[in-house]
Amino acid sequence: DIPYVYGLTCGELAMLLNEEGMLSVKGADGQDSVVHCSLKVITMQGWNRDMSFDDTGLQWVPTSPHIPTPEAAYLYPATGIVGELGICSIGVGYTLPFQMFALEGISAEDLAGALNDMQLPGVTFRPVYAQPFYGSYKGKEVAGVQIFITDFSLAEISPIQFRVLEVLHRLYPEIDLMASATASRLNMFDKVCGTAKVKEEFFRNFRYSDIEKIWTEDILAYKILSEKYHLY
Repeated sequence: DIPYVYGLTCGELAMLLNEEGMLSVKGADGQDSVVHCSLKVITMQGWNRDMSFDDTGLQWVPTSPHIPTPEAAYLYPATGIVGELGICSIGVGYTLPFQMFALEGISAEDLAGALNDMQLPGVTFRPVYAQPFYGSYKGKEVAGVQIFITDFSLAEISPIQFRVLEVLHRLYPEIDLMASATASRLNMFDKVCGTAKVKEEFFRNFRYSDIEKIWTEDILAYKILSEKYHLY
């Protein structure tokens, strides 16, 4: 019961999961039982919650082959959920992993213009044309947008991907955005969303407003809960 962007360090998250009974094991009877582990968290020195990674002065060590830079980590929550569906290239297989949305048969300038017209707080988009080196769009010419977070204090990062799909559907209703969404992809999409309700409501009309309450209604309660485990 945590949001996609949970705002805790690894140690703080471990404490929350452990103390709030979010860890379980399946018994011989097939039933889940809550468990608690013996946990010790070693705190960091010289870090506070207002820092971006750049503020630490440390070298970035890739956490995955597809997270080679801090920018990729910042934008993973902005593209990764929709990336499960294979609807468009999110930059994996190109030089901008998790930092773009692109597909065949569209105008990059039109998409960027429509998204910037939405004036999403703390976010801007620029047109981009690319030819991915590997993945489902390998060797294909795609067009779309690169995402820039201009103000992290204002940006709502995870809804960006739904806003992009909303605009794509409005500009290009003839494109079947769900053509690649196999049963296994839809299942993974539900898992990363934490519910099937997002899929059921959003893909009916491709409007973020249809899922905004589902996506945000538990944030305040979570913030209050998670503050108990802040170490910094």
